[in-house]
Amino acid sequence: MKIKYTGMELKLHRHGIRIAQASVFGAMLIATPLVSDSALANGIVMGKVFWFQLSMALMAIGTAATAWFGGRKGISLALPDGLLLLFAGITLATYDWLLDPEPAKLLFAGQLVVLWFLLRYWLAEAPFLKFFFLFVLMLTALIEAVWGMLQLHGYSYSNHSLFRLTGSFFNPGPYSGYLAVILPVCLWAALKFQKGMHYFAWICVGAILLVLPAGMSRSAWMAAVVACGWVYWAERIGWRKTKAVYIRYKNATIPFIVIVAILTGCAIAGGYGMKRDSADGRLLMWKVTGKAIAGHPVTGTGLGGFPEAYAEAQAEYFKSGKATEKEKRVAGCPEYAFNEYLQVGLEQGIGGLIVFVAWLGSIVYYGIRNRQHGAAGGVLALAVFAVSSYPLQLPSFWVALVFLGAISVTKGGTLTRSSALSVSSVCPITIISLLSLASVCLFILQKGQYEAYKRWGQIQMIYNNKAYESVAEDYHGLHDKLKHKPEFLFEEAQCLSKTGQYTEAIRALERAKRLSGDPMIRYMIAKNRQALGDYREAERELLHAIEILPERLYPYYLLAKLYAEPAFYQADKFRVAAEAVLAKEPKVESTAIREMRGEIKKILEKK
Repeated sequence: MKIKYTGMELKLHRHGIRIAQASVFGAMLIATPLVSDSALANGIVMGKVFWFQLSMALMAIGTAATAWFGGRKGISLALPDGLLLLFAGITLATYDWLLDPEPAKLLFAGQLVVLWFLLRYWLAEAPFLKFFFLFVLMLTALIEAVWGMLQLHGYSYSNHSLFRLTGSFFNPGPYSGYLAVILPVCLWAALKFQKGMHYFAWICVGAILLVLPAGMSRSAWMAAVVACGWVYWAERIGWRKTKAVYIRYKNATIPFIVIVAILTGCAIAGGYGMKRDSADGRLLMWKVTGKAIAGHPVTGTGLGGFPEAYAEAQAEYFKSGKATEKEKRVAGCPEYAFNEYLQVGLEQGIGGLIVFVAWLGSIVYYGIRNRQHGAAGGVLALAVFAVSSYPLQLPSFWVALVFLGAISVTKGGTLTRSSALSVSSVCPITIISLLSLASVCLFILQKGQYEAYKRWGQIQMIYNNKAYESVAEDYHGLHDKLKHKPEFLFEEAQCLSKTGQYTEAIRALERAKRLSGDPMIRYMIAKNRQALGDYREAERELLHAIEILPERLYPYYLLAKLYAEPAFYQADKFRVAAEAVLAKEPKVESTAIREMRGEIKKILEKK
């Protein structure tokens, strides 16, 4: 009898250790949005990425080590698991391995897939971890909200010189979006629980609502309203009460729907009027992205292929003569589509888009069926926010999505046999060990990246002081580690150009051109080709840059200077370019614009 008691005690002790490590490492992962590293180049984003990679490696090792202490005899799989694996396969199949434009995102995506299945294992093993993880998610939102309030009142610095409110993000857009994703979780907890958790959840709701309007993100407001409205309906009303009200007030249904439609239309019109140019710009992005999708409907461009494909599609659209003057005026060359569904459709093809939407939809379905309305509401908020923003280009949102999704799909430790495939023939220890090994391998593959970003951050300070010769060799030494970053390639090319290495600069810029739609890269290529005397190629680059963004003044200035070269002098073309520099209205008047116009006037006087 004594031995049995001791064995049970030992078993409980081991189980406690396993749950404790899952809780700690899970909390570390959820805390990813709060992390940044000022020692790194782009430390606000990359600090989060490296923290996530390290936390995942620790969680994988801890899970593999403790899995041998015992656990479930079978692992239940559901539809979202298969859809996630299918989407991951499509991402790998469409990726441009020769160019390798997004190795960091690819490794991050691999870790996310591993995290999904580790969470599915742990949430089935210890269902109360759902409550704990949701609590930590709410805590991160409360910290972000307080952080934002401190920034608004001048007690803390923001991460952007143009905005007072950023939280731990780099601008108010994603900051507001993150709060909007967690808000329905907080509302659900406030409605669902009593006493301690009830009051804590209402404090989170109040803090978020105090700071969310200041972010001025219409996308976040829409996501919050839709998701919170749905959570309240699911928890307090439901289909039965809705049906009863409908039967009782059947004649008022149509007028009610009309009133709601009118109010929704007024809200959309008001949101459009708040930032008209911004809204017009997004509409143009979506139109051009749709045209780009039509060019790659099946294969897509692969992960990281959006910027170049978008720039080329926009050039074709403007060349067609169908674009309006307003569209030309608000046009830009964005890194993202500001609509995740369109971006997925372009990068992973229409098939990838269908699988991705089905994955999100299946998560919400399982969340409703499992009565995880808070987690499902968070996924719904993210899905709405993704219609007009770029949450899935940032690590914080993916981490939140994977946690909310796994919580939604896993029910009380298992799923019914009718909706899940029970993998009982394979030892769960083997599966967990393989997943953990994959996570550790992915962590090893990004070895050296942290040091590379740290070194880039150090030499970037010297670069910004225009001491190009001092850091040219340092940039060259980091090339192989950071050649997937167009910003790095641009800085490297600038150093090469300033030290007279024009051919090497062009080589770096040609790669950057395939990774980014930024017209400044083409301007730099043209300047380097002009320095080499390759005037025709320089002209071609500038003319194509103008096709992409016809209302920018700078390429006309460079063209005018190119045509003024004695070895390439063309009077008619020079005068056309010069007149464009003097006549075009810039978005913002600046000292640089006045200097360019003054220089062109002097050249005109001499001619």
